Amino acid sequence: MFGVFLMSDILVNVLFLLVMLFLTQLLLDVYKKEWTTKDIKVFVFLSGLVSFIFFVFFPFASNEGMNYDIRVVPFIVASLYGGPLASFCLYICGFFVRLGLGMHETSGMTAPIYALIPLLTIFFHKPFLKANRNHKLWISIGILFIHMCFSVIINNFIFHLSAPFNIILIGAFIKLVCIVLTVWTYEKIILNHQLKNELLEMEKMEMVSHLSASVAHEIRNGLTGAKGFIQLLKEEEKDPQKQKYIGIALSELERSDMIIRDFLTFAKPAPEKVEVIPVEQLLTELIEILNPLARMNSVEVKKNLFPFSIIGERRVVQQALLNMMKNAVEAMPNGGKLTISMKQHKNHYEIVIQDTGLGMDEVQIKRLGKPYFTTKGQKGTGLGLMVAYRVIQQLNGQIKVNSEKGKGTRFHIYLPCTAENDELSTVDQNVQPGKVHIHT
Repeated sequence: MFGVFLMSDILVNVLFLLVMLFLTQLLLDVYKKEWTTKDIKVFVFLSGLVSFIFFVFFPFASNEGMNYDIRVVPFIVASLYGGPLASFCLYICGFFVRLGLGMHETSGMTAPIYALIPLLTIFFHKPFLKANRNHKLWISIGILFIHMCFSVIINNFIFHLSAPFNIILIGAFIKLVCIVLTVWTYEKIILNHQLKNELLEMEKMEMVSHLSASVAHEIRNGLTGAKGFIQLLKEEEKDPQKQKYIGIALSELERSDMIIRDFLTFAKPAPEKVEVIPVEQLLTELIEILNPLARMNSVEVKKNLFPFSIIGERRVVQQALLNMMKNAVEAMPNGGKLTISMKQHKNHYEIVIQDTGLGMDEVQIKRLGKPYFTTKGQKGTGLGLMVAYRVIQQLNGQIKVNSEKGKGTRFHIYLPCTAENDELSTVDQNVQPGKVHIHT
């Protein structure tokens, strides 16, 4: 089938694609860091540019003396993963590379053909990133098909150039195989990297859980005894200065006891007492508890709630939601607005906790809920959100976080429906559910 092309030239091109994919895997394994969207786009652009230049230098020739290459494959892949800006930059760089190699005439001919890809990227980039692997394959194949059809039309009707049908067909087949191989392998590499990170996180969580269970009880017993004796001292002490110091000691013991409670909640593998929890009532109670802290921080609390219920252990659910609401208030040291609202979808309910505080960058969002990560510096332990994430996960729920530096943060907590909700709910049933992801 490939008799019209030199098989060795085709294999060199395919081998280079595989080498670039292998380097991607190697880079993810060696360069251990939180990859931001910007990092990914820069890497995709650079790898696409290197591949583009290589394929320009090493085309495969047909028996008729016509040169073909597969530079459109890295161009499409880098455009879909990197976005319109990366696509446009790749188009400009590719154009000047060809001019630098003395391909002045052909550069002018291919320029309008390849200009189509950045335009298509504007419409397909975001749907591509949200799609699953199979849909990504179809989107990339669709763009390749549009590009090849456009190329045939431009070459035949504008430049009056035509190639034998068998060469066009075989060239299209090679490009199709290469783009499917590239997207499928790239998605597999990303999936394996995510699974590896999740496994490492599970091991860390298990280690923290064992540590919590084995140490927390013993520490708590000692703190309880110390707290009792200090309270006796406070009752007998008449000196106001010493009373103040004793009060500080008691508040620090309370703080330590709270941290240990978080440890124990995190370490506990299953709820002790499962019941139906009316979430509206629970959130109303938590807002009342939180109001003194909110007033102290000049934070206005607004709510938009409706009745629905979940099944779980009331105490730990209360602790998880209170931790998240308290974090939101503390993220607004100069005042602001905290909004607690609910939304109903087809198969789940959504609690939104939104603040107008300091906000977080992408790296911080990815680390939320991880052991000992906190944005409060020495004032925090990170256990509050870690417990919250663990509790929501035990409820078969999920958390999504949107945040922007200087503008605030929005936590979306998705919880499954229960049978009681059909009677409890009074909101519009026409809201369509979105696909829910955890963003940490």
